[in-house]
Amino acid sequence: MARRDSAFAVILRRDQVLVVKPRGQKKWALPGGGVKPEETPWIAALREVREETGVEARLLALTGMYRRRDGSLAFVFAARVGWQKVPDGPLHEIAKRRWMPLQKAMRRLPGSSRARLADALRQPSLFRSAPIARYERQALRFSIG
Repeated sequence: MARRDSAFAVILRRDQVLVVKPRGQKKWALPGGGVKPEETPWIAALREVREETGVEARLLALTGMYRRRDGSLAFVFAARVGWQKVPDGPLHEIAKRRWMPLQKAMRRLPGSSRARLADALRQPSLFRSAPIARYERQALRFSIG
């Protein structure tokens, strides 16, 4: 089986994190998923956030890369969504999505997601930086610095 990398986003608002609950799963998760063959990890993270949460994200920085047992990589980015309202109801493969207090999220996320969230939280200055990537209407625009 071919290796399939994935990309996730840690999106904070005050003392809460945006999490999703995939259909048929007991645990909550960080928004994210597989990187398609023609995508870069940051484009995949932006696409997955939009598909799973219904909001547009701006990536701020890479907070970590994690190697899985199968050799694939999980890329995790700090991201921002502004004050957009998170839509109610199911969306694609996601049953629920919500802003969850950090302490509660640390109890409800699976171990790998908890570790990735904890690593991101150890870098608080990243969440105050300028975006490195964002979606704009028809094109993906990048800013560096």
